[in-house]
Amino acid sequence: MKQNVKKFNRIIKLSAFGITGLLISTSSIATTIGSDFNLKFNPTSAAMGGVGYVAPQDAVASVYGNAATLTQLKGDTDFTFGATYANVDNTIETGGVKGDIEFEHYLLPTIAVRQRITDNLVIGGGLQLVSGLGSDYRSLPLGDPTVTFMTFGANMAAGYALTPKTSIGVSMTLAYSILEIGLVSNTGIQETFGVRGGLGITHDIGPVMLSANYNSELNLDFDNVVQSGPDQYQSLTLEQPQEFIIGVASTPAMWTDLLVEANVIYKNWDNSELYKDIWKDTYTFQLGGQYALNNKIKLRAGYSYTTDLLKKNGLGNSVGKLDSLNIGGAAVPINPALIQFIQSTLADPFWNNNITAGVGYAFTDSISADLHVGYGWGSDQTIGANKVETSVYTAGGGVTWAF
Repeated sequence: MKQNVKKFNRIIKLSAFGITGLLISTSSIATTIGSDFNLKFNPTSAAMGGVGYVAPQDAVASVYGNAATLTQLKGDTDFTFGATYANVDNTIETGGVKGDIEFEHYLLPTIAVRQRITDNLVIGGGLQLVSGLGSDYRSLPLGDPTVTFMTFGANMAAGYALTPKTSIGVSMTLAYSILEIGLVSNTGIQETFGVRGGLGITHDIGPVMLSANYNSELNLDFDNVVQSGPDQYQSLTLEQPQEFIIGVASTPAMWTDLLVEANVIYKNWDNSELYKDIWKDTYTFQLGGQYALNNKIKLRAGYSYTTDLLKKNGLGNSVGKLDSLNIGGAAVPINPALIQFIQSTLADPFWNNNITAGVGYAFTDSISADLHVGYGWGSDQTIGANKVETSVYTAGGGVTWAF
């Protein structure tokens, strides 16, 4: 036990070196799941369409997915460090003017560790960007709409094996978030903290394993972050939505060398502060697979589809608690047309489809590397007077050290 604790402490110290890089090199980007990232940018899950809530293949997927899966850890300790590069191609045409997004390149690192405490209890921790939005259309002569929203999550998780076939898990995310938003050149930057919790369960029924987990909403309050009138600043509340995730995955009892996992993710945007004024509830369907070519090489691929995120009907005269903007020294009321412009520029993750592939290679029994690539796309959107085209390319990898 003491030896395991010493190993765990060494991993935590190594993680600290990665935190600095995480804070200075990460920007924000939306995914097919809205402003939440889930497992889309993790070293192994990113190659498998985002799956990993039933049979994770690295520490990150356990710590940030279903905490009950922590008990699947082989050995005493494993540590994963990785990063994903994303290139976003967004364009908008409005009022006869066409502009490209200025924020195109993103780097999203992630760190996680798992440690076995007893035969039944496994704990984990990690740090990564858990949600965000990035947009900058200063090339448009229409108010310079920009937003930078980033939420860093320090996760703590624990999984406990009730029986050899059933495990439960709990997790807690301590979030640090920053928001800079300029709907029409009125910009400020604020920071805040938040907390969310999660519960999970897995059950092995022989040829397949089943899982379910729930994550609560994450409430983020930003004080005086946008100018609503002359010398008037408005506070905003963003609430990352509660989510329910169910999954099923094959076990070695079905296929020795092949793993197939499917997930369904429900996100409750309709009840989330601010988001409910621009987005609606979504379902994401994920399917991913891994084939062990031999004892060193694993081939991976996946696909995910998310139902339409954009709220089209019932647009009101406010976004969150914000009902006016300071334009030209006067408070101008927000209206549905302005909300459609916001949807088109500041909150535009419209790629419903995402296809991925990757490979894992074991250098030794304790060190392995994973690579992944992906492409996200969707249909072109017409939102009021605005036409939007968007796509995203991703590539990345990670290293896992198990001992």
